[in-house]
This record gives sequence, structure tokens and C-alpha cells, in this order.
Amino acid sequence: MSTRAYGRTSWPWAATAVLLFWQTWFLCHVYATERSGVRWTCDTEGCGTNQLAGGALFLAVPSAVGAAVLAAPFLGLAGAGLAVVLAAFGLLLRREDDHAVVAAYGLVALGVVLVVTGAARSLRRRGLRQEPEAAGPAADGGRVPGRALLRQVLAPGTLLVAAPAAVVVTAFVHGALDGPRWAMMLGLNGTAALLFTLGTVRLRHRPGVAQDLPSGEGAVHAPARLHSLTVRGTDFVFDLTVLPDRGAPYRIEVEHPLDLQDVRLHRAALVRHDPRRPWRVDLPQHPPAAELARARAAVRTNDLPTAPRLGNPAPGTQVLLAGTLLTAASLILLALA
Repeated sequence: MSTRAYGRTSWPWAATAVLLFWQTWFLCHVYATERSGVRWTCDTEGCGTNQLAGGALFLAVPSAVGAAVLAAPFLGLAGAGLAVVLAAFGLLLRREDDHAVVAAYGLVALGVVLVVTGAARSLRRRGLRQEPEAAGPAADGGRVPGRALLRQVLAPGTLLVAAPAAVVVTAFVHGALDGPRWAMMLGLNGTAALLFTLGTVRLRHRPGVAQDLPSGEGAVHAPARLHSLTVRGTDFVFDLTVLPDRGAPYRIEVEHPLDLQDVRLHRAALVRHDPRRPWRVDLPQHPPAAELARARAAVRTNDLPTAPRLGNPAPGTQVLLAGTLLTAASLILLALA
């Protein structure tokens, strides 16, 4: 799968891969520089230690595998090579002795081979196959209404989710700068998990396509004018200009598996939308007959102005913005303390 296949959702997974790449190098570096000073406690069941260097290699292996897997859509086989090279340099940099130095140089050679092979395969595929660019009005999304998005950022439910996420990211940044190492490790892996989850929930996001209404609460009806009706996969795509009772008209795409309301014939529809989140629009299957008739009449009689295309924020955008603000505030307070 190529980077382009992820659309605009690629960056959270790419950021997760970067964090895991760095963690792979860091763990191998800790092992190489602190291994001789590890204090082991032994009993009848075996030996153990609470120092990071003691188990650094065991933690570095899944970190390297995770980084290679997440980087594969972007780097292909070169992602695995990069993970191996970083692990090898971590073992070689400022090492305390020559233990396993031959193995470290072998890892460097293996990583370089994987990187070169992956780059060559990527260039060959690019030359043989040119992927089509995204087409259609929704390819570039549209403008997301700032006030509506800000209201969602400051909503209690958003802040309730963003607060623990901000604690995790703050622990990582604080630990990486001057805090305890355990806070950095827990925060790093927690941040990676949050970014991976964010990327997962955004996989199906398409900018410019309306999101469904989760319930009828707060939704109101509004007339809409049809510009075009196309098919995308198994769904019909209605390119509509919505005419809300309050606020300016806006243009957005609505997907539905059925061709409803004889929209193709009348070039008009009755939609439901959320005034607080105007990117949430759907086509009711059985709209009130009187309101549908008024909507068709309004579209026929009114000289509709050109409406700007409305974008829809990707899932998790509100939590991401709120978490970023809370993290910045937490780091400022720690710096001033």
C-alpha cells in the first residue's frame, strides 16, 4: 500500500514510526553504554533488574519491528533497513567495550542492503506505475468553519478525552528534556499509541464529504440544490448546496447507498444538518412530504448564489487541538515551576 492510499491520514502513523525509530536507537544506545553497570538481583527463580539497560535489547526488538511495519507504507523494505541501521548505530555509539561489535557491524551491513533494495524497488514501481491523482470537487476538501470547530474543541466531552492524552504527551516531552527516564519511556509509548489510534480512526476520512449524523438530536431540515450525482464504489454521491435557515449557504458532498427523494429528477433535496456542526449532513429516506415540497419549490424559485465548499474536520481533530493546547499549558507550568 502506498503513502497516497492513506490520503490525509498518513501523518499520525508516520509520526508513530518516527517515535519508534528513535526509541529503537535509544534503547540500543542505553544497552551499549550502561550494560556493564547493571546491578542484578538473583534468587531461586532467576535474576532481574529494574535498570533500563538490563532489558533494553528485549524492548528494542518489538520497537524496531513496530517502526518497520508502520513505515512500510511510506518506505517499503527500506523501513526495515532503517530500523536495523539505527539499532546498530545505537550499539556502536560510545560503547563501553567491544562486546558484540562484529554483530553490530553486521547489522549495519544488513540495514544498508535493505535500505538500498527498498529504495530501488520503490523507484522501479514508480517508473512502471503512476497512480492517479485524486479527482473530483472533494479532492481538495474545503474550508472548515473555524467557530464551529472551536466550539467542539472547547466542549466538555472533548476536554475530558484530551486531558489524559495531554498528560501522556507532557510526560514524554518533560522526560526527554530533563525529567526521569521512566516518564519519558512511558510517555513515548503512550504518545505512539495515541498517534496510532488517531491514524486508525482517520483512515476512512475524505475531506469535503459530509459526516453522518449520529442521532436526530439537534438536527434540522434544510433545502438543498443538486449539482451532480455520481457513483463512488457502492454509494451514490450527491454534490449539494445546502440552504440553512440561519447562516450562509455552503456546498458539500453527501454519500448514501440509495438514490433517494427523486433527487436526480427534481434537482433538489431535503437534508438534515446540525447547525452547530454543519459538516454533519444526511439525506432522510422518508422526509416530511410538506417540507420536501417546500424545499423543491425554494430551489426552483430562488436564484442561488455561489456557495463555498465546506470541509469536514478529520475524526479526532477536536481532541488533537485541545490536547495540543493543554500540553503546551502543562509544559509552560512545568518550566515556570
